[in-house]
Order: sequence, then C-alpha cells, then structure tokens
Amino acid sequence: MFACHVGTKLVSLCRPSGDRGMLSYRFGRPDGVELSYPDPGRQASAAFTVKSTPLVGGGETTVAFQRGAYTYTVYSKVARGADGSSPEFEDGVIVARRGKVLSRMRCEDGGEGFREPVSAVAAK
Repeated sequence: MFACHVGTKLVSLCRPSGDRGMLSYRFGRPDGVELSYPDPGRQASAAFTVKSTPLVGGGETTVAFQRGAYTYTVYSKVARGADGSSPEFEDGVIVARRGKVLSRMRCEDGGEGFREPVSAVAAK
C-alpha cells in the first residue's frame, strides 16, 4: 500500500490482499524490522487514523497511529511548487512525542505515494 526508503531503512504500510480491516506498519532494514505496528490480530480501523487534506494544486493524505507518547504519521503530499506551476511531491514519516515533532524522514527514492485508496483500511 505504501513503501519508500529513508536512508538505509524502509518504511512500509501493508495489508493482506482482500482484507480491508487489517494494516501493518513496518520500519527498519529488510534483515531486521525495528518497529512493527499494530500487534498481530488488531484491526486497522482501531489502530490507525486516516486523513485527507486538500492543498493548492494537490493534497495530502496521512495514515497515523499512536504508540505510547509517540505518534507516527506516514504521509504523501502533492502541492503546487514555488514557481506556481509544476507540482511537488513528497512522501515520508513524521515522528512526534506529545505533539512535538522529533523527526521528519522524507522518502529518498521519491516514494510512490499510497498505491491504493486509503479508504481500503476503513472499517466496513
């Protein structure tokens, strides 16, 4: 559903084919996942918050979850560039603690945004 490289690590949001209620977030190297969320069997609709915000020349879609005092937000953004004509694309992950941004990791490979509508994780 979403994947990109941030440095030597990979950020991904995945869901099993045909299962609208499940979603998992993974962060780390292919040989060692550092963070996986949610716990196995927990429904995505209970674990993730999905938002879409219109922007001039595009929009931003986010999928976020909380783990303790930390909020992890995966985002994909398209907006009109500084020159006013060409669009600018940005994907990545924001990590915040109690509302204060600690890290903003941009996808180095440009990302591909969300590969399917995020409504796919909404509760039936």
